[in-house]
Amino acid sequence: MITHQADKSLLETSSSHSINERKVTELYLLYKRKVYRIALSYVKDTFLAEDLAHEILVKCYLSRGKFKGECSLNSWIHRIASNHCIDFLRKSYRHRDQLHENLELFNDLDMSTPEAEIVNSCENEELRNKLRQLPPKYGEIIYLYYFKEKSLREIEGQLKIKLSTVKTRLFRAKRMLKEMY
Repeated sequence: MITHQADKSLLETSSSHSINERKVTELYLLYKRKVYRIALSYVKDTFLAEDLAHEILVKCYLSRGKFKGECSLNSWIHRIASNHCIDFLRKSYRHRDQLHENLELFNDLDMSTPEAEIVNSCENEELRNKLRQLPPKYGEIIYLYYFKEKSLREIEGQLKIKLSTVKTRLFRAKRMLKEMY
């Protein structure tokens, strides 16, 4: 285990104020997996965790002058990594909420734009084409349930089949559509 003084010496710069390349490489190799695992525990996405780990290591390098040796380098890097990930998540949640609000405005029928109508029309046409590809007994269930807005009981009465059969066909039809997309 590296002592606090040894941790500090790894980060110290020479008299020319440039860190030794060997020390940078040593630190990077020593901490890249640890920082990656911390990032992955927060974001649950391997590619995003790799990006965050790189950002964190660069951040540690740039703020190396702030390391005073009061704790281990391991603890210091862990704290920077955790804080960076928390900040990232806060920003992404804020961005996601703004995006969701913008999508609601886009989908608002009162604010319909020609672009929105074209996108909606294309999506509806694509869905109709996919429905035509389904076996008739499944397409009929989807049509009645989603387009005619019939309840499962109403479909049961109209088609004169058991409720369990209606549910099964609806489930299978949705699964088939999902596989087509």
